[in-house]
Amino acid sequence: MSTQQLGDRLGLTVVVGHPDARALRPHLSEAVADWQAQDWDRLGPRLARFDRCRAALPSGERIAPALSRALFRHIAGPAACTLIDRGRSVPSTDLPEDLFAPLQRILGQQETDPALHFLAAQVQLELGWARRGDDYADFALDEALSAAQARFRVARTVLDRIAPRAPHSSHFAELDYRVRAAEGTTEEELTQAAIRWSRTDTTALAPYALHGLHLLPRWYGTEGSLRAFADKSWAKTHENMGAAAYAAVYLAALESDLETALTLDLAVFREGLIDMMQLGEDPDLTCNAVLRLLWEVSLAPSGIDRREPRAVRGIRHEMRALFYDLARHALGPVMPDVWGGRWTEARILHTLAEPFAEELAAGRTVSIGLQGAMVSE
Repeated sequence: MSTQQLGDRLGLTVVVGHPDARALRPHLSEAVADWQAQDWDRLGPRLARFDRCRAALPSGERIAPALSRALFRHIAGPAACTLIDRGRSVPSTDLPEDLFAPLQRILGQQETDPALHFLAAQVQLELGWARRGDDYADFALDEALSAAQARFRVARTVLDRIAPRAPHSSHFAELDYRVRAAEGTTEEELTQAAIRWSRTDTTALAPYALHGLHLLPRWYGTEGSLRAFADKSWAKTHENMGAAAYAAVYLAALESDLETALTLDLAVFREGLIDMMQLGEDPDLTCNAVLRLLWEVSLAPSGIDRREPRAVRGIRHEMRALFYDLARHALGPVMPDVWGGRWTEARILHTLAEPFAEELAAGRTVSIGLQGAMVSE
């Protein structure tokens, strides 16, 4: 069936743009103006206010760290950000550290808002990852690794100095976790940092999702680490969050290593995905993000030499069945920007046709919108 023919039979309500970007835009505009004027008395309290009230974007991402990253990218400029997004190592010639010198200079002043220290630490963390690039350590250039570690050390120094003034800050706790993960640490120490982060922000799913990823063997975990953390997270949070934390622990890890699904409880995982949607400000955004991930992990690898064990093929089948289930019963408006740059509306249309193949083959029409999926004769 052509895209036009399919579009006549399967109607989608499409939301243009990413809700997070739309929600963050006015805050970024104000923060950029503060930065350009070097009005630290406005920028610091602005970030502190978001941190203090755990303000969140529609996806659930907290505004304080999201705004700090967005401000870093604005200052870094589009050319450097293009290299960063491609996973390239960005040297100081393309991204000078002097761009951020005004912020570093005020850190020695006693009256400087702690939130500006958090911003400075996040800038150094982002600079470190920009210097390093996305290559595995075995393939990254020595100079890129050294430059990255230098920035991570500066971030750690900033955090250590401000720690006594940040006992309840979730932004500080998140940065402490991320810098530990970047610098290198032990599984036990990183798990403790994840727990501290989750205690400062008891409704956030990010500590569980990010730590789940870091518990893969390629990072800090060993066999059984991921399952143990997921089970403990469920035990500690199920009264307030259902199974959302359990699902979050596994979700990002699945995209990097599908075999981790061999240890999950599929029924609890499905329940957790639904709970994740209900916890967020925008359930439709979360549903779109989850569906994209489920579809991509359910795809068989290309190439004759990529044969998989039967158990892994079984996981892909289960993830595809879960995709069908959620597309039929949980999806509302479609958000192409949430699916990502490689996903056009046409590709999403054909992908979402699969769960409704039986109805479409029978000549029925399907519409997916604010009321979910509706099938008519």
